[in-house]
Amino acid sequence: MIAAGSFFDELLFRIDAGNLAVRSEQLRARLKLFPYILLGQVFAEPIFVWLMWNADEHRNLLLWIGCAYLIHLAELVTWMRYRDRIDTISECLDWSRRFLWFALVIGMMWGFGTLFFFPNILLQQVLLICVMLGLAAGATTMNATHPPAFYAYLLGLMVPLIFRVAVEQDDTHHALAIMLLLFMVVMLGAGQFLSRLIMQSLHQRFLNQSLARQLEVLNNGLETKVRERTEQLQRKTEEVSQIRDVTIIAMATLAETRDHETGNHLKRTQNYIRALATRLRSHPRFSDYLNDDSIESLCKLAPLHDIGKVGIPDHILLKQGKLTPEEYEIMKTHPTLGGDALAAAEASLPAPSRFLHIGREIASGHHEKWDGSGYPKGLQGDAIPISARLMALADVYDALICKRVYKEAYTHEDAVAFIADGRDKHFDPDVVDAFLSIQDEFMQIAERYCD
Repeated sequence: MIAAGSFFDELLFRIDAGNLAVRSEQLRARLKLFPYILLGQVFAEPIFVWLMWNADEHRNLLLWIGCAYLIHLAELVTWMRYRDRIDTISECLDWSRRFLWFALVIGMMWGFGTLFFFPNILLQQVLLICVMLGLAAGATTMNATHPPAFYAYLLGLMVPLIFRVAVEQDDTHHALAIMLLLFMVVMLGAGQFLSRLIMQSLHQRFLNQSLARQLEVLNNGLETKVRERTEQLQRKTEEVSQIRDVTIIAMATLAETRDHETGNHLKRTQNYIRALATRLRSHPRFSDYLNDDSIESLCKLAPLHDIGKVGIPDHILLKQGKLTPEEYEIMKTHPTLGGDALAAAEASLPAPSRFLHIGREIASGHHEKWDGSGYPKGLQGDAIPISARLMALADVYDALICKRVYKEAYTHEDAVAFIADGRDKHFDPDVVDAFLSIQDEFMQIAERYCD
């Protein structure tokens, strides 16, 4: 029952909103093949006339081929005029009817042509049958996208031929009629198979397109959600970074206010260390360490270099005169206090933090000296972290050019001479060379952020 229902659905070629896309594609494929089908008919018809030339009056044959060409002309004009109108249900129904009637008329012309012009000579009959079989086979492959036209053409062509062969009262023609009948049945089955195959292919294609559209919608939705989530994470990251930077400045400012320093000291040292790091990033000794991330971290963490001073008693930190040896020893503990505070903060995190590690290096090592005479650990040479070496020069330069209760401010030239004299003693020689090459930039920074 299902197979019969499917057969009649194909035979009737029902078109509705549910199958419009598939039917439209079937008819569109038939329209593309239509000129080639028409051309095949135009070439086959003179062959038929040539075979039948001695079977009937020439006038009748010429009339037959003339009618056929007039029908083909009407087909061609219709095709050229309406070939782009195949999108709506009514347009598809119109083309389905056109295909059906054109196929039926042409098929019956061939069929009735064999009835009236059937030759008497067996060889000519066989040649005629071969032409008709060729037309039937061609119709099977070319008309499978529109089953009604295929069935109409094949039946209109084959049934009169089979009847005409069968009426010959001899065994040879009876055998030929049976073979032609079997051939027609095979062609009908092949056409139905091809039609069903095309239908399944089109259904699968439209199903795939539908799934692709659904997937595209899902992907677009997912991309939108990912983009929104990424933007949220970026905003959160920026917010956390801003909070971190503000916290660093607040802590550093609190420490500096206890030492009568100004916020500009923090800005100057930040810019000094950025200038030095940028200059040294291409140096072979520093290129592995100094990249965009580490330079940015150095600049942000530079204000924490004296955070340990919050642990120094006021009578030492705020003393107006020179410190006693005992007081100086206590003052020298501020790098350790700062480094320990940042180490404790780093230890509270679930994983090591490179950012806090750099801050700890700066806080605990910025008073170390290249020759090992610094404090608190007496580190020497490359044992001193790069971050601490850069901070040491930046901090000393700023301390020299600023007035203190225990000294007058140095001129830029005197500060440069002092740092140059500390090459290979207080400072890393390559860091000093970098400083000397950009000393004008240091002077500009000092003037821009002067107290």
